Amino acid sequence: MIKSITSKDNPLIKELQKLKSKKGRVKSGEFILDGYRIVKHAIESKVSISKIIVESSFLEHHTIEYDGEIVSVPMSLFKLLVETETPQGILAVVKMSEKTITEGPVLYLDHVQDPGNLGTLIRTADAAGFKGVMLSTGCTDPYSQKSLRSSMGSILSIPVIVNQSLEDLVCLDYKLYGAALEGGEPYKNLSYEKNMVLIIGNEGNGISDSILEAVDKRVFIPMHGDVESLNASIAGGILMFEIAACTR
Repeated sequence: MIKSITSKDNPLIKELQKLKSKKGRVKSGEFILDGYRIVKHAIESKVSISKIIVESSFLEHHTIEYDGEIVSVPMSLFKLLVETETPQGILAVVKMSEKTITEGPVLYLDHVQDPGNLGTLIRTADAAGFKGVMLSTGCTDPYSQKSLRSSMGSILSIPVIVNQSLEDLVCLDYKLYGAALEGGEPYKNLSYEKNMVLIIGNEGNGISDSILEAVDKRVFIPMHGDVESLNASIAGGILMFEIAACTR
């Protein structure tokens, strides 16, 4: 059954527009996945989808295996719900779910601010076989549309837990490795155990002092030339795949 909506004053359109803000997502417990591949992945992953919104002509050219509510809207309304300049014409409204981390290795992100970095780090953690991602209070929202696009659906595959404090990190009782230049050891010189946490800090300021004091080991990536540091997602990727190779 496909329902059609043509007015921007429709209550559903107004409610869906609220999901573009973090406040709206937190209040509703839902978020928007935008794009054909990511929506298809969500359906196949059997996550809790409350409804799918399609641009009026989308189903003339594509098929989706979904038995729930589908709402058709003109492109002018569809563009009110997404942040992409050239939307693909399909989005899913997905319910947030409680997740837990029961094994390692784990990625902890401390005040990472760029949605693209955060999404890429989540995607890389998933690809490297990490078992969960913890986000400190102050991290950018992993459910923003930019973060979700960068994660390419990995947020559906790997536990991502928000608002995690230093106490939460310590309670995990895993060995803590912090990415830091000062006082660190080259990443190839260290051994890693499966039950460990890799901590990546803020793009400009690195890891918070309180967390840095709690780490068991500081690790850095040796670099040539005049380069002082790497992008957070690139550095995280190098370290995560090294850890994955050592803990398999």
